[in-house]
Amino acid sequence: MNYLKNQIYYTFIHEHRYRLFVDGIGITLLLTVASFLFGTLFGIILCAARRSRRNTVSLTAAKITAVLVQIPTMVMLMIMVYLIFGESSIPVLVLVIIGLTLKTGAYISEIINTALNAVDPGELEAARTLGMSRVQTFRYVILPQVINTGISLYKNQFIVSMQETSVVGYLAIVDITRVSSIIASRTMDSYFSLIVVTLIYFLIGFAGKKLIDLMGNRKHMVIEG
Repeated sequence: MNYLKNQIYYTFIHEHRYRLFVDGIGITLLLTVASFLFGTLFGIILCAARRSRRNTVSLTAAKITAVLVQIPTMVMLMIMVYLIFGESSIPVLVLVIIGLTLKTGAYISEIINTALNAVDPGELEAARTLGMSRVQTFRYVILPQVINTGISLYKNQFIVSMQETSVVGYLAIVDITRVSSIIASRTMDSYFSLIVVTLIYFLIGFAGKKLIDLMGNRKHMVIEG
């Protein structure tokens, strides 16, 4: 019991160390939400390019997707920060968001492309037979199926995006994982801070998936309306 009290005191209260956790959570949330939202937009654009009728555009988009998916996140961020923009005055945080956005966008592009491929061509043909326009076909036939097929993978991608932010501490960004290392070096006990950080990541992921569920339900209501 004394151990727990001491760890709580020296982890959160002593020297106002709770502020480190607050700041670290803020950075983690910023990186996760920004890369996920911008990555969704980039993924839609990349998927549209992959499905283009122009072979050059389609092949280029497919190769870009493959490269972004296969390169490890840490390596990609180091290339962005130290190689491509090594002499730039752009803040490291902005470069990291761009790098994570590209990575997330590539994954989301794959999710959307897979969901689109799962749409039954016979249903599209039936929609044309009924006289539906391309917009109506997309709204009432394609989009609901894409959401149903891809929503689970999309929610999981939020978790993946959050997890990938844990490497940014190597680039001198104090996220929640980096805070854990800092606190452990001061308390000389890594176990308690790691448990705290694990719980924080779990809560962020849980809240994010619930929010996506809520947005998905509202999207279904709008489509059905």
